[in-house]
Amino acid sequence: MSFLGQRKGIGRASLFILLLTSSACLSILPSVAGISFSPNSASGPSTLPSKTFVASPPAGSAGPDDITMLTTEGVNHGSPMIWTAYQNGINPDGTPGVAGGPTMSTVAGYDLSTGALVLSIPVTGKVDGISADQQMGVLIATVNEDVHSAIDLIYPAIGAVATYTYSIDPAVGGNGGTDSIAVSHGQVYLVHSNPNDLTQPAEYTVAFDRSTPTLTAKLTPVFYDDSMATDAVTGATVQLALTDPDTSFVMPKDTAPFGGDLATISQADGKIVFATDLEHTPDLTELSVTDNSVGNVPPLDGMAAATSDSGTLYVVDAKAGVIYALDTTGWAAGTVFVGEPSDNGNPLVGVLNLSTGVVTPFGDTFVSPKGLLFVPAHGEGDTGGVGGDMLAGLLG
Repeated sequence: MSFLGQRKGIGRASLFILLLTSSACLSILPSVAGISFSPNSASGPSTLPSKTFVASPPAGSAGPDDITMLTTEGVNHGSPMIWTAYQNGINPDGTPGVAGGPTMSTVAGYDLSTGALVLSIPVTGKVDGISADQQMGVLIATVNEDVHSAIDLIYPAIGAVATYTYSIDPAVGGNGGTDSIAVSHGQVYLVHSNPNDLTQPAEYTVAFDRSTPTLTAKLTPVFYDDSMATDAVTGATVQLALTDPDTSFVMPKDTAPFGGDLATISQADGKIVFATDLEHTPDLTELSVTDNSVGNVPPLDGMAAATSDSGTLYVVDAKAGVIYALDTTGWAAGTVFVGEPSDNGNPLVGVLNLSTGVVTPFGDTFVSPKGLLFVPAHGEGDTGGVGGDMLAGLLG
């Protein structure tokens, strides 16, 4: 059985063989403008045309991190908006970074077409993960990744923030919070960050409950930091040892052989875990990541994938306080982009080879890239929102 086939059986194995065969066939064809048609090959424009989408933070804000997109009825004339969260120097436990400093992050929304600031919403604590649920018309944000963590539903149409308390508490022994968020078919997934030990959950699903006296977010583990998995390269059975789960991402269908999987990046470990069959006991595959620096363990902190053959990759450069828009024309649908901040002195944005785990950086330079978001060139997806009556019902 294929190394990548153990958890999806013959279907995944056949897909893996098909990928190899397709790559071999493409290798004998003449190149077209230097563009590769395989999402797993590090071949294509080595430097992406770039422009500055957001040049500086809103007044009094600093340190953008995660990024998402949401269209909301009644906000920005119903046009799509890019959202990011400025952490304003707040500590990972929600305390001020300096005496008397801020205790509230700034969630800011920008017009997709112009980059103009449309709306800013203050949120208590250090916002670590931000995502959007277009069906509900809300932003979802986690705060305080190390301890004292909570999750917020943010309603741009009325500028309201509803804070939910976790049940179960992700903190054990004074360690543990939540970070990155992924949404798939209405299901919200959360990374369990800063785990106390390797027996802790790596990912949760969350269900929002308004029936209790306080708003409650009920957490259910998906898999654990020490779960069993299959090595993506060797096919060996391995036991995970995740010390730093950080980023969640639902892989688009074109990202074979992991299309539809939940990807979890364990930042300090240089590992990505792909989980499938999420409705039951998930099957896990672990991919070890390397980059252009020998001996470096890449601390990946951002992931996106092309869903069309042309589009824009938005990159949050956290330390520069800038959001860049990179033209991805020349990279096929299914190409996976990752960002590496300056933690190990090797900041980059590049392409991840899903077969080998090798990250090939673009020539574009960054100070410390964090959140990534791909927006296709044509059609920004569902632009529906929710009206005031539904918002009032959701807020309770």
